[in-house]
Amino acid sequence: MRGRRRPPLHWKMASSVRKRWHRVRRLWRPDRDIEDCKFFGAHFKVARKNPIGIEMLLQRFEWLQLDAMLKAARQMKPLAFVDIGANFGLYTCIIGQQRLGQQKLVQRLIAFEPNPEILTQLRDNIQLNALPPVEIHEVAAGASRHKAALEIHPEGYDALASVVAADASGYKIDVVPVDELLSLRQSCIFVKIDVEGYEVEVLRGASGLFGQNYGYAQIECFDEQREKTVIEDLGKLGWRLADHIVHDLIFRRDSI
Repeated sequence: MRGRRRPPLHWKMASSVRKRWHRVRRLWRPDRDIEDCKFFGAHFKVARKNPIGIEMLLQRFEWLQLDAMLKAARQMKPLAFVDIGANFGLYTCIIGQQRLGQQKLVQRLIAFEPNPEILTQLRDNIQLNALPPVEIHEVAAGASRHKAALEIHPEGYDALASVVAADASGYKIDVVPVDELLSLRQSCIFVKIDVEGYEVEVLRGASGLFGQNYGYAQIECFDEQREKTVIEDLGKLGWRLADHIVHDLIFRRDSI
């Protein structure tokens, strides 16, 4: 496996040019807070005050990760895409609108998102991209079924909402193991997990999903100890670490 990958110099230079162009645009459109954005072929309404929205307008948000996932999907032709921590549907919409010839690249789209402030945006973006019905689970994925709270970060940083103890402040949510909600078997699946430090708990409740299927998984992880645990847990289920892009671990399992 290669070392951790980061964006190349030419990509950074192109982003710098786009950043200057958007600064100029704001001179004659200073009051427009929402921008139309096309990113990897999908359409979004993004807020200028949202850091992810700004990065999307600059055509650089998780560019390496999305490019790698799409290339792998065209090669492996997954049955389902499971988006755990879907947020406003960036990955779901990009994967969902891709085609392979006359067919949709992925036949089944599944999203987990417990944040009530984000769910409306998720549904709006699904509709904006005219996607087929998406299975939306309004819960957090975890190791066991229980109640918890969702700690909401300041406006513009809602993508960073994290699961905390039930008696903490924040939205009260249900945590449910993925294996209780999904029954995929013997299939090629693509999985994205972005849960702000809760990835180990998610995997502990998804051993059936990973153990009984093959495919491609992208898991965000910022902590070295959690990285080791994630690699070990998935290794036991037959998934190998294939790449490391910025803060995302990339796993593959070619067959079962």
